[in-house]
Amino acid sequence: MMSNFTGSRESPFSLVSSLPSLLRPSDVSRTYLWMYFIFAPATTGLLWIFWKYVIRLYLVRRFYEKQGIRFVRNSYPILGPEMFVNGLVGNNKTHDWLYTERPTDLYGSVRGFSVQLYTTDAESCEELISKTGHYVDRDTPAKYSFGRMSPHALSFYYLNEGRFKERKVTLTQALERFSVKSESGTTINIRDILDSWTRESSGEQVWGSNIKREIKVYDINRQLRSMPFMEALNETFTDLRFNAFRFWHRVCFPLAAMPLTKESRRLGYNVKTIRKAVEDMMTTPEPRSVAAAVQKANENLGIPKFQTRDDLMTATIAALDTIKSAVMEALFHLLNPDNATWKQRILDEIKDVKGRNGDLFAELAQMPVLSAFLLETLRYKPPGSLFNNRAVKDFDLSVHGKRYKIKAGTRIVTSIHGLHQNEENWRKRVGMEMAPLTVFDPNRFLKNADAINASGCYMPFGKGPRRCPGQGAGLMMTKVFLVAFLNHNPNCRLVLPEDLGKDAAWFKLYSRAGYEIVCDDKTETKS
Repeated sequence: MMSNFTGSRESPFSLVSSLPSLLRPSDVSRTYLWMYFIFAPATTGLLWIFWKYVIRLYLVRRFYEKQGIRFVRNSYPILGPEMFVNGLVGNNKTHDWLYTERPTDLYGSVRGFSVQLYTTDAESCEELISKTGHYVDRDTPAKYSFGRMSPHALSFYYLNEGRFKERKVTLTQALERFSVKSESGTTINIRDILDSWTRESSGEQVWGSNIKREIKVYDINRQLRSMPFMEALNETFTDLRFNAFRFWHRVCFPLAAMPLTKESRRLGYNVKTIRKAVEDMMTTPEPRSVAAAVQKANENLGIPKFQTRDDLMTATIAALDTIKSAVMEALFHLLNPDNATWKQRILDEIKDVKGRNGDLFAELAQMPVLSAFLLETLRYKPPGSLFNNRAVKDFDLSVHGKRYKIKAGTRIVTSIHGLHQNEENWRKRVGMEMAPLTVFDPNRFLKNADAINASGCYMPFGKGPRRCPGQGAGLMMTKVFLVAFLNHNPNCRLVLPEDLGKDAAWFKLYSRAGYEIVCDDKTETKS
């Protein structure tokens, strides 16, 4: 039996080779080829991302550190200091509170995938303003939040694009016609009252009676319902900002505009609906409204309608939260028992104007105490405290005799809150004896408002070509509300919620804080 196998034994490899082949050489080659085309680009992409957003970011940071620029502590690659900012949010504060230390002329941080430099120094701010449009220009994360409603507005254009100068002149001139009637009523929750008042005032100013229309949008509970145009606009505007202020949206700005979450998709639907309503209102502009004036002027200049639409959208929403924040902050200080003397002085001014049979609201400019109080409010806690820019090309920034080399792509930001608290700058440039800047004291503006405004140390509305075109209207709206409120509610007191102490009472754009005002023995008067 064994002999039958003699000379017939085959190699195991021969047996295997005799089996039907499952993978032919051509198939193997094709498989490896597909693997190559999949993994090679993926690997290259990952290496590129690692280089651009980790290694390059580290090298750029080291480039600035070698020039003596200090960086915020705990400023990690990509994440930056956002974990630390989370702790500030609980006290209604945000990034501007990171940069009050001022260890150097410029202060560094990491914001998403780029280095961000901050300045809180007047000379640095003036240097940056002089270079705006040439070496630096606007680049703000806001275009991924409320900017989604008006992406072609002035706020998001470079100075040399989109007929910027002509459009700004037109919008500024139209807004200077602002006027508002006296309002009165019972005040319970100040944020609710201001929501209603700013919607009506800013909406009627721009569109007239056109804003009385209703539109269907999804509310915060994702229920489709009909609501007045200005209410829908205000709620969407506010929700867009707070959606963009979530942790990962602060790290990577464009995520806020992507339809990745139910909230982003809800807001995307609302944005489209509101923009369509604005286009409809533009077809029938009310005579003598801001919308009519801007549309006519821009049409004569040959400016496209989509740019006019977004400029009008921005003019409509600009006052919704900035004016509301300013009024809330002003009333918070005005009704603080520590400032009872200032409240009485403003009431005396109101009484004096009424005693002369003057028009209470036409003579707002003749109330220096009210003006000083409001200007100090805007210094102490400006509603918007960061001016965002990006270097569009390499340039040198000369500050205090030192030259800093700035690389293109670097975000470079003016911290207005830090500028308004810079004691050294104010001593050198204003040169007057006054209370420390950490103290709320309107006397500094009563004594030398002109010197402060010209010093470069004070710019709540910005400065230069990026100055807010609605500054005059904004100040007027704030003064009107304060005078109307005090005139009809001279006896009132502040009531803070139990969970909101004075150290957390910041009412800026990213704050949901509020308070109530109780009016005791209300005296009815007529203006």
